[in-house]
Amino acid sequence: MAFQKQAMKANTSLVLVIFFAVQYTASTQNNRSTIFHFVIEETSFERLCQSKKILTVNGQFPGPTIYARAGETVVLDVENRGKDNVTIFCCKREGKHLKSDQVNWLIEPGFKVRKNITIFDKEGTLWWHAMNIWQSATVHGAFIVHSKPGATYDIPIILGEWWKKDVKEAVLDYIDSGGDVNSDAFTVNGQPGVFYPCSNNGIFRVVVNTGKTYLLRVVNAAMSKTLYFGIARHNLTVVAMDGSPITKPFTTDYVKLSIQQSADCIFEANQQPNYYYMVAGTNVGQTHDMNKTTTAIIEYQGNYTPSSPPLLPLLPNFSPNYDKSSSRNYLNVIMTFVILGLLFCTALVVVWNRRPRRPHRSAMVTPL
Repeated sequence: MAFQKQAMKANTSLVLVIFFAVQYTASTQNNRSTIFHFVIEETSFERLCQSKKILTVNGQFPGPTIYARAGETVVLDVENRGKDNVTIFCCKREGKHLKSDQVNWLIEPGFKVRKNITIFDKEGTLWWHAMNIWQSATVHGAFIVHSKPGATYDIPIILGEWWKKDVKEAVLDYIDSGGDVNSDAFTVNGQPGVFYPCSNNGIFRVVVNTGKTYLLRVVNAAMSKTLYFGIARHNLTVVAMDGSPITKPFTTDYVKLSIQQSADCIFEANQQPNYYYMVAGTNVGQTHDMNKTTTAIIEYQGNYTPSSPPLLPLLPNFSPNYDKSSSRNYLNVIMTFVILGLLFCTALVVVWNRRPRRPHRSAMVTPL
């Protein structure tokens, strides 16, 4: 009997140990955290046949992608080795799906800041960036939230811009003149693409396998431009916008992305093995204006001779920067016709009132 009691106590203790171990493991998994280290510093880059220094995070343009899962706390350590104050803005999305110490925080030169960001639920694409308009041109990156562990063929696509001159000077010129901030090139993941000079070798490529499905995490990081995005001969199925799933996913030839907007787009590698252009721009038609179009390449794996040049998608011909002088001339023509019409109507009224009138004839009616 004594032996049985000791065995029962041992079994009970073992069960309790296993129970608490499971609870501890579940607790640590639910409260797991990942630490990301950001270093803000100037880095030299060569684009459009010339070299210049830009403000970057970890020497990358665009900056590093943050990957997280629902229920996870992300710890972000940021060190500023630059010359100016930098305020980082992170991860705003509709709804209460994440919690941060602050939506934005200031890092002074020579200082470090640590922030905690907790993701509650849902999957989607967010992004982080500098608050200052000229700093945000190069200090930005994707923030991707996965709903659960597993193999996901997701590819961050950051649509940005490049300036030959110092971005700060370009912004100051914009403020002084009141005009638009026009860059020298649009970029896909920091690369302008083949329509710009000295850009063939560095073009961004996505290597795909026939029959596989891929999730593109597309972010419009352009300073002030709405961009259209598409892939030659491939449809895009939009499943989320601005970090939140949409109730009715839709399939389209291209996606329109407003300023600071993100979209999750699924595409299937279901075409003949070849090279296909991925294109983004503001005014894209069959001519593909090199000053308004950036390109990347979808490259199928396999043995084949690719088309030269690769196939291009057809995107809408759209120009938000319309010719204001032409519109004013058009308005002047309309006003001229309106004034002429009013004068013509006035003349008709005058002529009608001055027409000769016949004398009225009076008649006497004699009652019967």
